[in-house]
Amino acid sequence: MKIMDGGLELVRGFTYSALQCGIRYAGRFDYCLIASDALCNAAGVFTTNKVSAAPVKLCRARIGGPVKAILINATNANACTGDRGYRTAENLTADIAARLGVKVETILMASTGIIGRQLPEEKMIQANPELVASLSRDGGRLIARAIMTTDTVPKEICVSFETSRGEFRIAGTAKGAGMIAPNMATLLCFIVTDAPIRGKDLGAMFKRAVGTTLNAITIDGDMSTNDTAVILSPQSDKPLTEGGDRDAFEEALRAVLSRLSEMLIDDGEGTTKRVRITVKNAKSDRDAERIARAISGSLLVKTAFFGNDPNWGRIAAAAGYSGAAIDERKLSVSFDDMPLLVNGTPVEFDREGLVAIMKKNIFEVFIDIGLGKSGCTLLTTDISVDYVKINAEYST
Repeated sequence: MKIMDGGLELVRGFTYSALQCGIRYAGRFDYCLIASDALCNAAGVFTTNKVSAAPVKLCRARIGGPVKAILINATNANACTGDRGYRTAENLTADIAARLGVKVETILMASTGIIGRQLPEEKMIQANPELVASLSRDGGRLIARAIMTTDTVPKEICVSFETSRGEFRIAGTAKGAGMIAPNMATLLCFIVTDAPIRGKDLGAMFKRAVGTTLNAITIDGDMSTNDTAVILSPQSDKPLTEGGDRDAFEEALRAVLSRLSEMLIDDGEGTTKRVRITVKNAKSDRDAERIARAISGSLLVKTAFFGNDPNWGRIAAAAGYSGAAIDERKLSVSFDDMPLLVNGTPVEFDREGLVAIMKKNIFEVFIDIGLGKSGCTLLTTDISVDYVKINAEYST
């Protein structure tokens, strides 16, 4: 497997376009299209929020069939917009389908931005001719920028991997900086590959990979109405079926999603640190996840990270209230390689050394439960004053 210099544009069989449509702001790319040369098998993972956006509902209805393209807009979520919002998504994708000469059911849609405002349908319909006419492979370089909202940098990656049938590639882009929490992490994420994967295999592998990457990060504990992650793989009468080939594909997919997850964390609204929370030796997988989520989502823990405050007691407390099985006498906590609590007893440590660890942009916290063999790892961040400022003014 090899990390390449670029993103979506490096994958054969796809074209892209992006425009400045003025959906909410003038002078920024906010409307884009990903199109495949051939019909694709598709898999998707979406928000578990019971209040879900119109494009999420549309994708759920269509994701089981062949897919030709994904229409995407930023700055307006088309969420909490009622029947009119859903009709807008239907109308926009129908117009794109007609221009591409395909069935409307083969067009997916994703949106991100402010909740509760209708999309400017007429303006977007008028932009569609140019959006389709400007499709090109090089246009892939614009997609990562066109889907941004409060992101400060575009996020993209491409890797190549070897199979018994030669080299294939998989690339992805994502956006997300706030409302990031597991199940799903609040984001849009689009993955394309030139590797032909059977639909049921694609769905299973994508769900597994998302579970340990996009669904294992948190910035602020909030879940969006619009979370959408979709992967496209060209349909073929000769899919990759050899076990080793599928393993190579899944490894590459996980690498792409892992790196995108790190990029999302690193670009979190007002964040300054990426912290890996690793729970070990929990009684069950569910307990390990409960503990990891409690710690990674704790505002007291996250503010301590921001202030470089060596208050490790907040981590022990979060583990204790997680609802998981805990025996205080067996609980251990360490930062990187520095033990702070061992089998329920605090140990002497170098306070300045711990502060130095916490001042790093990337470090790890280990929590050993001592009750079993299960584990869980999540990525989290600090919470800063800038996060409050950004989100205090989002709608204005």
